[in-house]
Amino acid sequence: MMARRLNSAWIRKVNASRLFHALRERPNSSQRQLGLVTGLDKATISTVIAQLTRDGLVERTERTSGRRAGRPEMGLRIPESAGILLGVRLEPTGIDVVAADMTGRLLDRERAPGTRDLDQALDRLHDVVLKLEGRLKGVPHRGIGVCIPGLVERSGHLVFAPNLQWRDVPITTRLRALFDIPVTVENDTKAAAIAERLFGTCRNVDDFIYLAAQSGVGGALFLRGQLYRGASGLAGEIGHMNIVADGRQCGCGAHGCLEAYVSETAILARLGERDLKYDDLTHVAAAARGGDRVVTALLDETGGYLALALSGLVNTLNPTHIVLGGNLAIVADFIVPATQRDLERLALKPLQRDVEISISPLGADSVAMGGVALALETFLESTP
Repeated sequence: MMARRLNSAWIRKVNASRLFHALRERPNSSQRQLGLVTGLDKATISTVIAQLTRDGLVERTERTSGRRAGRPEMGLRIPESAGILLGVRLEPTGIDVVAADMTGRLLDRERAPGTRDLDQALDRLHDVVLKLEGRLKGVPHRGIGVCIPGLVERSGHLVFAPNLQWRDVPITTRLRALFDIPVTVENDTKAAAIAERLFGTCRNVDDFIYLAAQSGVGGALFLRGQLYRGASGLAGEIGHMNIVADGRQCGCGAHGCLEAYVSETAILARLGERDLKYDDLTHVAAAARGGDRVVTALLDETGGYLALALSGLVNTLNPTHIVLGGNLAIVADFIVPATQRDLERLALKPLQRDVEISISPLGADSVAMGGVALALETFLESTP
């Protein structure tokens, strides 16, 4: 009997999540239309919508039916009053927080200077969130998703964040002590991949690889419509695939990792070794557009390194899409052609011919929106 009750509760949560996401993507849909989209029966939809309406997550609207001209038909939508979600990107260079409504629409943002001092970083994050909450009063704050460039276990425990120099930190416990709303912590690139699935180019894509470069290089694997986390939640560390034997030293301590060649830090360092000094990839991209042959050659080489890592993943996982996010998007025009060229050479043709390489439309907000996606998923999982 207990198992039956637990199973029934789980099914109810799954159905509520499916309907909520369907309504998020198709506002003002009728219950009949939601049934066509989700495949759920009329009775289930009526029960779930009634509960979501009582919880203030859905409201009814009047619209003109396409079936009977002039006859009013009730539509459904997620109101602005449903709640606010906060997404956090924690980097050594900055702490970025965005606020979004329950549909993923950005409402506000705030930023604080980054730091590798853990206590100071958490204090600054707390202050930033308080500022946003002060500006966005009157609507319930449903949750916070915090994205960290490091190894985060399923439990939310931070194993290691090399670029922040944090190791073995009960980060979720510490963050939950700071805030009175639910907090979820995840690796930044995994979170960005969830955002890509909910808000980006992969809404209807079940098998894709997500790769992003910030201070490091992170990866995430979406397989059969689910984020693949591995045994302890640490799967997807594409940035630490070895692509050059005894190559450049990586921040993790090893030599020859993809991150040591493709991250923003690595690209700037490699250019510096050629007596070219740039502050960031925006300036590198400008130089490439201006025709600097040294810069374009190095970016072309970078695309080749990327193909070395991706070819093995394509052969192993058979994805249909590869999405590049984070700062990689800034120089994508000069990297992707080489990646596509070498991927065709290195990967098995039956597997690589249908792979599409695209740039995330979420741009610089991809990780912070990953935090929003985390907060939304956590909220829906906890909804009765």
